[in-house]
Formats: sequence, structure tokens, C-alpha cells
Amino acid sequence: MERIDAIRAAALLAAADDVLIVTHVRPDGDTAGSGCALCLGLRALGKTAYLASNPPSMARYEGYMRPYFAPEGFVPGFIAAVDIPGPGQFPPGAEALAERTDLAIDHHGTNSGYARFTYLEPDSAAAGELVYLTLRQLGAESTPAMAEALYAALATDTNGFRTPGTTARTLRIAAALRDTGYDPAELTRRLFETKTAARLRLESALFRSMRFPRPGVCVMTLPADAIAAAGAGEDDMDKLSTLTMVPEGTWAGLMLRQLPDGRWKVSLRTDGRVRAGQVLSALGGGGHADAAGAVTDLPPARIEAMVLAGLEDAHKTIAGF
Repeated sequence: MERIDAIRAAALLAAADDVLIVTHVRPDGDTAGSGCALCLGLRALGKTAYLASNPPSMARYEGYMRPYFAPEGFVPGFIAAVDIPGPGQFPPGAEALAERTDLAIDHHGTNSGYARFTYLEPDSAAAGELVYLTLRQLGAESTPAMAEALYAALATDTNGFRTPGTTARTLRIAAALRDTGYDPAELTRRLFETKTAARLRLESALFRSMRFPRPGVCVMTLPADAIAAAGAGEDDMDKLSTLTMVPEGTWAGLMLRQLPDGRWKVSLRTDGRVRAGQVLSALGGGGHADAAGAVTDLPPARIEAMVLAGLEDAHKTIAGF
């Protein structure tokens, strides 16, 4: 793996054609928006570009992906991955593409280096930032559709520009995207303010489960029967773990959500001083300084004990915490 910057990433894409763009499994707003914008930007330059088929897990992001899926029989000449830290996050049926990936554009500090070239900025708020910078270097003129996709990437991965990773550059990019003519107010309402009744029932169940096993550490649990009782689908789960950071004085929030196969999805949020990705590495997960995830078949009590131990170890290393 060779680390490169936006200029080099743009040069690689400028020399490529028949580009296949891969998004991560259970796509969220960042990977969906980033993949869509990169695809549209390459097409605007006269290149053939598609997204690799990836079953959208949330309806709100489907419009950024499904129209651009590669037709059957498409043979890529260049493979780019967006917002994918490792081969384990490639979508179903595309796992073999990991070892053939030419370029990865990513902001996960846990990136495994699977691609031939990697444009990696671990402190960036979203992969959408890096795709925006790459498209600027390519000279791809921004359209309302591209700008909306990238704004969705930035806004969702920063939880409405509220996470510790949000920087002045993030906000400058968002402002530049706003100038292309789409309506951020409507998009913000759709992404953050409108909730189904099922989502509200999930939030109620989560808050009823709320516990504080350590000062400043909030734990919420969502078993399968609570999800079924709420009548919730995957779209209702989006950014649910951010609620663990709502209680005043919380510096780490842990959410355990039971998946249909009985395993547990572990989501850890922090205020950024303790690196969430490092704590969840013990469970085979990863992510960012302030947000990370993992999936495990361990029981909830064991998961909680491991995460609390990791938080306490990290806590002790921070002077003045």
C-alpha cells in the first residue's frame, strides 16, 4: 500500500476508465454519498463509471446508489473504494474486489492498507471531504446532484456537523457545496428531523434501558424483541447510537443492538479524547476517534465488561482527564 494525497488520487483517476466504485457493507450516508458523487464526477469528465452492487440497508440513501449500479457483465479497468477501512467491510458478492482495489479513499484510522494506493486522512470528518478534494483536483464541475450527495455524506457522518471531528475545512466544504443550488434545509429535515413512529418507539426503549456503570459512561441496550415490538426496520436504526451521548456529563456512550442472527452490533461514541476505534479493536471492530463499531456473538455482559476495561485503560493514559 502506498499513501498518496488528493493530487495523486486525482491523477490516478484521470488516467483511468471503466471505473468501478465500491461502497461499504450496510451503506450509510457517507459511503453512499461519496460513491455517488465520485461516480457523477467521473461521468462528467466523459469516463465510464459505476457503483458496485450493494444492497442499500436504508431507504433514505438508496437514491444515491441504485441508479448507478454496474450492469451485469461490466468489466472494470480500475477499482476505487470509498469509506472502506478493510476487506471485511466489502459488500456481499464483492469481497474478492478488495485484493484488486487500485485506490482507496478513506478516513478511518484503522484502514488496513488493502488497496494499491490509499488516500487516507484519519482526522477528516467524512470520506466525503476527501472525495470533494479529489474531484476539485480532477476539475470536475460540481452539479446540484453531486453537491447534495457530498453534503449528505458530510452531514450524516458528523451528525449534523456536531461531532468533534468537524473542522473549519468541513464547514468550508459544506458552504461551497451549498452554492451549487440544492436545498440543504430540505435535505437536513429529511435526514435528521423527520422520524417514523417506529423510530420514536426505539428511542423510548433505548432511554428506558439507560444505565451509567461508570461516571460519564452511558450504556443503552436494544434487544431483538424490543426492535420487533417497535415495528422498526433498518432505516429506523440510522445514527441511533448518538443518543448514548445525550445525557449531560457523558464522555463515552455504548449501545448494544441485537441483530436478527442473534449477534450484537456494538456502537461506541466518545467525546474524542478516548479513541473509540482503539477500544473496540479488542472486539475486532474499528472506526474513528469519536465513533466506532463492531459485531460479535459474545453475550452483552461480556461485551460491556470488555469495553469498560478498554475505556478505563484509555482513561488512565490521558493527562488531566
